[in-house]
Amino acid sequence: MVEEYQSERVTAMYALIVNPVSGNGRGRRELPRVEALLREERVPYRLFLAERLGQTRAYARQAVEENMEGVIAVGGDGSLFEIVNGMAGSALSLLFACCGTGNDFIKTLRLPKDPVEALRAQLHASPARIDIGRMNDMYFLNVSGTGFDVDVLRAADKYKQEHRGLGVYLRGVRDAIRNFHPVQALVGFDGEAPTPQKFTIISIGNGRYIGGGMRSVPTAEVGDGLFDVVVTRPIPRWSIAALMALYVPGWYAYTPFVVRRRCRRLRLVCPGMTVNLDGELFQCDDARFEILPAALRVRIPALPARP
Repeated sequence: MVEEYQSERVTAMYALIVNPVSGNGRGRRELPRVEALLREERVPYRLFLAERLGQTRAYARQAVEENMEGVIAVGGDGSLFEIVNGMAGSALSLLFACCGTGNDFIKTLRLPKDPVEALRAQLHASPARIDIGRMNDMYFLNVSGTGFDVDVLRAADKYKQEHRGLGVYLRGVRDAIRNFHPVQALVGFDGEAPTPQKFTIISIGNGRYIGGGMRSVPTAEVGDGLFDVVVTRPIPRWSIAALMALYVPGWYAYTPFVVRRRCRRLRLVCPGMTVNLDGELFQCDDARFEILPAALRVRIPALPARP
């Protein structure tokens, strides 16, 4: 569904892309408040209601093709993933009105939790730029990786209808521990020849948070032109639960159980591997990661303005 609002003020049009089922229907419930704010601020927009699989990405591509000013995303982290993959490489700005299950990426941006207040702050902020990540031919904003987090995401999916935020992920952790085994893969940083490594989880961060607030990559910054990578060494299954107590606040990254690296490029080779990209799961044998510095235009009050 597509609707349009025009303002008397002469400004460029925004694409208001809404996932109505995000956050167990919160996207639809918050839409009237978001539209009221845009009318109050006299921001012209065209409403795109994504009612079918694939529409979110298609609408973002349409916004690029029509040379709109930007995209306002009303949805969760999954919606952001689809939108970024529809608009990456363009000059459009992305504004966030997040109302999904975890809303992890905006935690790194230090935006208000309320989607309308977050959008209000962005409408009054100066333009800035942030980095995005690319794995093979797909883009991501937040955190990628493989290992235990993939098992957790699979296990947590069945809890999203009844729970929100960190509670969903913690229930997934409980279920995933039962059958987990460490991952064996070839890992190479910044063009180095990949070497065999065994690990519990490897997290590749542009952003910091996953699972509704867990600090998976606590040192990551969205504007430094680098990935922060945290590799957790193999640990016994019985000790994973204890490690999670340190994982949630990010303290695990400073223990002897992990190795931390910073890089611009990373390669993972593992036949039959499943990779997590911002909470979406993809199978591949060879994952090539690259950070794209200052590749996305945003309007974030807490970030310094960049040309």
